[in-house]
Amino acid sequence: MYNIRSSSVLKKSILAASLAVVVSACAANSGSNSNWWNDVKNDRPSDVTQAISQGADPNMVNQNGEPALIQAIRDQSMGVFDALAANPKTDVNAVNRTGETPLMYLAIIGDVPRAEKLVARGAKVNRLGWTPLHYAASKGHVDMIKFLLGKGAYPNAPAPDGSSPVLMAVTSKNADAVRALVAAGADPRAINQKNVSALDMAKKMGNSDVLQALNQK
Repeated sequence: MYNIRSSSVLKKSILAASLAVVVSACAANSGSNSNWWNDVKNDRPSDVTQAISQGADPNMVNQNGEPALIQAIRDQSMGVFDALAANPKTDVNAVNRTGETPLMYLAIIGDVPRAEKLVARGAKVNRLGWTPLHYAASKGHVDMIKFLLGKGAYPNAPAPDGSSPVLMAVTSKNADAVRALVAAGADPRAINQKNVSALDMAKKMGNSDVLQALNQK
């Protein structure tokens, strides 16, 4: 005879066992993620590489929305960055919550050699909104600016607020950065949403070297 009570007990046992497996898997995954981010933070490329070989996702995103490739730059863990950037599974155009890419982070620190490798892997030089060129210009990184322009970066790309790369270069106070952009066709008179141009900003700042660079032929 079919025993309803026995069937109910069996179902509860199966459910309990299933839940135990799920909880165990979640705990293991949580521990694995914790180890991963510790390895990224402490620049342990061999451990990160081993984790990937064992199934870890190189495009893992942390609780702040930062992909591992970007977080490695933020942590100055360049050994881990190199390991991730070289892995074919890594998305070199992964974005964080604010839409920034790994190439934008390399641009703002002026790391041309790594930018070259990332672009060779398919990192996009041009994009809607803020671009790597804006970021490089904001810090006056002349070599990075020239590299990006050489790879086809738009010298007059508008940021979300309309700011141009040359306007950002003016704020860096680096006349050579401004000169490189103007030579590539940047328009010193292009205005942002506040009706401010690179020329306006340079005049306001009273920087004669930058003004001269903006007015070069």
